[in-house]
Amino acid sequence: MSSGACTVNTVLIDLSGTIHIEDTEIPGSVKALERLQKSKVNIKFVTNTTKESKRVLLERLHSIGFNVKGEEIFTSLTAARYLIEQRKLHPLLMVDEKALEDFEGVSTENQDAVVVGLAPEKFDYNTMNQAFRLILSGAPLIAIHKGRYYKRKDGLALGPGPFVTALEFATGQKADIVGKPELSFFLSAVEEFSVAPSQCIMIGDQSTA
Repeated sequence: MSSGACTVNTVLIDLSGTIHIEDTEIPGSVKALERLQKSKVNIKFVTNTTKESKRVLLERLHSIGFNVKGEEIFTSLTAARYLIEQRKLHPLLMVDEKALEDFEGVSTENQDAVVVGLAPEKFDYNTMNQAFRLILSGAPLIAIHKGRYYKRKDGLALGPGPFVTALEFATGQKADIVGKPELSFFLSAVEEFSVAPSQCIMIGDQSTA
């Protein structure tokens, strides 16, 4: 290896579809993670999971058998909340009920933004139309991520991407995307390590999400 080569010292690991599917470990993942944790690399779990809060996600990982700490997880919900607070927005939150605790304290009165995560129960006509009207009136559309699909035990299922795209098509407005695979998401995830992007590798199940 040449002296100018850059050594990888930080590993970013996706969760759902990469090391587990719902409440089931992807075979070999627990042992593989244990081996990686014994090395001297930085580890950060980065996920677009929006159906549950970080706390619930951590409990799920522990129940499966993964030795993961809360501070090792960086979610797209965290990134979305940061953007909301930065812009001082009062959003219509189209997120799952189990994810709402990650937005505790965020005002949703006098709504002036639309935030979309994976929330099948929120993708009915009336709620989508409410979002449509807000965006037409000038509210920004914020996509927690734009994944086309995700893996469940019973097969692939629609992600939030198709619904975000529907709102973009209907309003003529482009969404601000805060989760993977946006560069800003990854830079925020590794900020605490003070490393260059060339020193990081990403382990996941999709190159587009």
